[in-house]
Amino acid sequence: MQQQTGDAWAVTYEIRVDDPTGSTLSDIRVEGAEARGDESKLHKIGTEATTRTDGAGSAWVHEAVVLAKQRASVSATPAPGVTAECRILLDGKREIAKQTSDGPGEPVDCSVRTPSFK
Repeated sequence: MQQQTGDAWAVTYEIRVDDPTGSTLSDIRVEGAEARGDESKLHKIGTEATTRTDGAGSAWVHEAVVLAKQRASVSATPAPGVTAECRILLDGKREIAKQTSDGPGEPVDCSVRTPSFK
């Protein structure tokens, strides 16, 4: 068991879809720890609903802790006919990864190593 010791980032995983009324995401997976000191691992979340945002779409958001220079990843499959975009943010602000699904109903996957602390 690898504990989260040392420099760690607060990571925000975000999946946005182009359906403003809300949609269902399936096969959601995130990598990281739920809290500082917990083991970093791949979490299979399963199915979740997106919630309406101020923009044209809706989103699902998940917070995790990832050590510096470790892998942060999120993936999900949107409902048929819906296009998804994933983003990975550090401290809720700094975008370090962004990807759009290849087409409606196609899975989206973001993966990146977090930067070191300076």
